[in-house]
Amino acid sequence: MKRISLTLIALISCLTIFSQETIDYLNVGKTVAFGKQKFNLAWTSHPTDYYYIQEWLPEGENFDNYSQMFTVSLHLSEELTPSIAVQNKAAELDERGKNDKICRYNIFENEDEYIIDFLVSEKENDNLKIVEHDVHHYKQVTINGKKALQLTFISERSYGDDIMPFITELIERRQNVILDLVQMNIKCEVK
Repeated sequence: MKRISLTLIALISCLTIFSQETIDYLNVGKTVAFGKQKFNLAWTSHPTDYYYIQEWLPEGENFDNYSQMFTVSLHLSEELTPSIAVQNKAAELDERGKNDKICRYNIFENEDEYIIDFLVSEKENDNLKIVEHDVHHYKQVTINGKKALQLTFISERSYGDDIMPFITELIERRQNVILDLVQMNIKCEVK
């Protein structure tokens, strides 16, 4: 009987966790349009008083095997600037590049906003498994009178045999992806 009770409690706990609605902490919206793609809010987190993150996916996709993901995060901080954040990301990519031969990045600066455009990959048995292209846009914002770092980014992935066509197509549309992201002008609000 005790075993059945523990199993029932665990099952109810799991159902409660999985049935929780995603909360739009940043008031960006339950749906976001990027380019011609519509994204639905799929996951959110507010793990500390000073950090928020939200992720959107196209309908029918999941985090294990997505083709595109749109993300907005907000870090309330006087010290964390766009310059520091992009330097940290570049250092992370430099380290990754020691083992990822596909890893490449470019950094663009416009006043106090930064863009880092990068390509990374994963291999399995010496074969490319995933290639991911990300564009991160870092900018300083003011939220309720406090400085914050806002990161908005788009992540695009390709898998297996679709990788080479993805890379070829990316060469032609990369600049448009960067411009589309910068021109979105997402404005976060927290209560």
